[in-house]
Amino acid sequence: MKTLLALFALLVGSVATAEERPLKLPRDFGTLHGTLLVPDSGAGTIALIIAGSGPTDRNGNNPLGVGADSYRLLAEALAEAGIASLRYDKRAIGSSRLDDPSQLAQLTFDMYVDDAAALADRLAAEGFGRVVLVGHSEGSLIALRAAQQSEAVSAVVSLAGAAYPLDEVMRLQLARQLAPARMDLMVEAEAILAALRRGERVDMLHRPRELRPLFNDAVQPFLISQLRYDPRREIRALACPVLVAGGGNDLQVPADNAEALAAAQPRARKAVIEGMTHTLKRSDDRTLQGQMRTVYADPALPLAEELVAAVVGFIAALP
Repeated sequence: MKTLLALFALLVGSVATAEERPLKLPRDFGTLHGTLLVPDSGAGTIALIIAGSGPTDRNGNNPLGVGADSYRLLAEALAEAGIASLRYDKRAIGSSRLDDPSQLAQLTFDMYVDDAAALADRLAAEGFGRVVLVGHSEGSLIALRAAQQSEAVSAVVSLAGAAYPLDEVMRLQLARQLAPARMDLMVEAEAILAALRRGERVDMLHRPRELRPLFNDAVQPFLISQLRYDPRREIRALACPVLVAGGGNDLQVPADNAEALAAAQPRARKAVIEGMTHTLKRSDDRTLQGQMRTVYADPALPLAEELVAAVVGFIAALP
């Protein structure tokens, strides 16, 4: 890690200036909107930053209590190292609104993958010689899938990405919240996940009201489509260079996920950053409540320096 930090210091020793401008890509639902950040000196390599789950926007924020600006900070750090970036609002999020709001009920995970692949192709057509997909959290799986669809992709960076299928992740999360006090809800959730894994829709009208927000009718097509994928199988299918990074203090996607992903792809480089949280920022607080008040909410707090060094060093070393 000391070598990576030294390389990072060398690369950003003289701070570069960069131009930020909008990028739009028409799609079948409407238009994808993003922010292109290119160093004034130009760049042959561009990172496509893919957001995590929920209504997370291009800067890494969402109305559910996250205002860390993590993706904006990452884009700026890459620009200082001479690397361009595009961060964007996924379809139905932020400025990438649906022309027909009723399409929300038909939204699938594969649509997100198709959009990311289309953006990679667009960036290659813009003249960037290397397109690196940088996916955070759920965006990690999107990146692993999109890299298999677009020949423009040169490498993939997985940041705090889950290593296990979505139903396994949800079971663990629900068990932490419900067991042992509400095993009745745990049993119901298990049955719902099993049905969705089989590709079957579930009528939530007669299910416990506590589970309805998680498995509501509108989100079921998305869950069914995502449940088909095992991140370890997807990373194993990649032929391009891969960096897997995880945080030692990530309470949402613990560091063992990075270990499992890296083990599934022996050629992958791995970086587990001590003290790093799911927001890619460091914290000594081991409680989610404490992190929500600090690293999840404060855009002024910097990204973990070791993470930036690992990402910059990986991209700089690409052939």
